[in-house]
Amino acid sequence: MDWQTPEDTVPSAFITDANVRSLLGKPSATGAWREGDPVGQRLFTTITNLSLEFGGKLASARIAYETHGTLNDDASNAILVAHALTGDSHIAGTPGDGHSTAGWWNDLVGPGKAIDTDRWFVVSPNILGGCQGSTGPASHAPDGAEFGSRFPFITIRDQVAAQAALSDVLGIDRWAAVIGGSMGGMHALEWAVGLPNASLRSPFLPRLLCRRQTKLGTTRCRWSRSAQILLLPMAPTTMLLTAMGLTGGSHWLDALRY
Repeated sequence: MDWQTPEDTVPSAFITDANVRSLLGKPSATGAWREGDPVGQRLFTTITNLSLEFGGKLASARIAYETHGTLNDDASNAILVAHALTGDSHIAGTPGDGHSTAGWWNDLVGPGKAIDTDRWFVVSPNILGGCQGSTGPASHAPDGAEFGSRFPFITIRDQVAAQAALSDVLGIDRWAAVIGGSMGGMHALEWAVGLPNASLRSPFLPRLLCRRQTKLGTTRCRWSRSAQILLLPMAPTTMLLTAMGLTGGSHWLDALRY
């Protein structure tokens, strides 16, 4: 892994029993959007009875989304933009209450830009499970406690099904385009394969890995297609499921709050 620095190859510190005990009784810390937090530019809708690819259903789920531009009379100018793994619905705009950072595609989405909101109606939903307004592990389950590791296992196909349900709520039968980069590209591909009649175009942006050529001062990029790249997110996931004191990933349990 030639992009790593030496500091990345060793743990900064080991978690001891004393570290775990010192956190007992402290309030939970999370980057998730929670009820009562500033809404910002988020809009919300609720979808129901969502069947999941690996079995079971979500009886009810909230989807947070952001819109820019105006939907025309026949709903033919709508573009769906799917965010990357660590993204959210805040595709364009300034930081402020409810949004700690500026929109992640400010350079591309807006009046007169590549995705011109004077022409197109742009919808950017937070993915199902994304926890930035959409239902996910940080949300409260019917028993009043956070889902945590009890949240159902969901797939790209499930997330696209939730986006399709949002389309129905908005009255959009067919998207002019479905666009996404990185994980959002997986959503765009699933729209093209699983719901081909629901979008006219599904461009996607594969992730690039770049290696800087220090002598020439240029950068050479190659497509990242390796299984290693796909498996990298499994390392932190496995850590959370097995780390001492995290009780199988249910780190919102009253017995041990972070």
